[in-house]
Amino acid sequence: MKLQHYFCLLLFCLPLLAYAQSDKAVTVSYERSAKGEVTFYAETRLHTPYTVSMTFSRLSNTTFSEGEIYDAVIHYGKTRLLTLRPSTENASIGFSYRYTCKKGNNRLKTDTNFVYLFPLAPGKVVRVNRMVALEKFLGKEGEKRVTGLGFSTTAGDTIFASRGGFVTEVVDNAASTSENTSFHSTENYLEVFHKDGTFARYKLFQNGGIFVSPGEEVIPGQPLGIIGGENYKQGSHLRFSIYCPDQPDYSYVPDFCLSQEEVGKPEPRVMYKSWHPVAIVVREMSKKEKKKFLSKE
Repeated sequence: MKLQHYFCLLLFCLPLLAYAQSDKAVTVSYERSAKGEVTFYAETRLHTPYTVSMTFSRLSNTTFSEGEIYDAVIHYGKTRLLTLRPSTENASIGFSYRYTCKKGNNRLKTDTNFVYLFPLAPGKVVRVNRMVALEKFLGKEGEKRVTGLGFSTTAGDTIFASRGGFVTEVVDNAASTSENTSFHSTENYLEVFHKDGTFARYKLFQNGGIFVSPGEEVIPGQPLGIIGGENYKQGSHLRFSIYCPDQPDYSYVPDFCLSQEEVGKPEPRVMYKSWHPVAIVVREMSKKEKKKFLSKE
């Protein structure tokens, strides 16, 4: 018992202490300084942004409030969350805390009016089908919930970015080999994070067929990879879905450039020609980015 007491005293005498709690995506740690301050950090080795929410169930010797939630958005690397400062000098701050992390940036709001490009080469004629929630096939009641779109392709077609953003995830060596399949749990995909907080997932690439890497910025119409999926019953196709952290169903079907004159949501089993109008390509670019892009046209 004396040894345990001595060990605790020794820890509090050190000028800098660091402790950490971790889950699969985010690690939260804190350090005590020689001045008695406690600084909290969050760290992720993923390029996906996360919203970290902290709350304290116990606090003493500081002006922060118990029960209040402190949110911070973190990206790749280490981010300072907050610093507790002592109310009384030469006395330690006491606390107990917990945290949760949620994929995405909760400070952003989905722009449901944004117009996307078809993710195929300009001039490519494509049929579009809707993907629906799996539970609808398991006997549950209610209307079918659309979770994404399937674009008909020919194996070997190049897939293009429907919207600009940052690549957050890439899986490039998990293509299924089962013949005549309708669904497989492992497939190659990539994910792009957009300025309004949404994520686009592009799925069914060939093994080794993805051109981009996590952390890379992409612009609308940029080649992303080579599609596969020829082993599926419906043939080669791209599975495309939008994930929206702030939406009730976490997904929606956006508007696309359906033709040179028409914008809207693609109808199932209708044939469309892919268009990549410059006005849509440069829509989210800064003046400097537009000038650089247009100089190449």
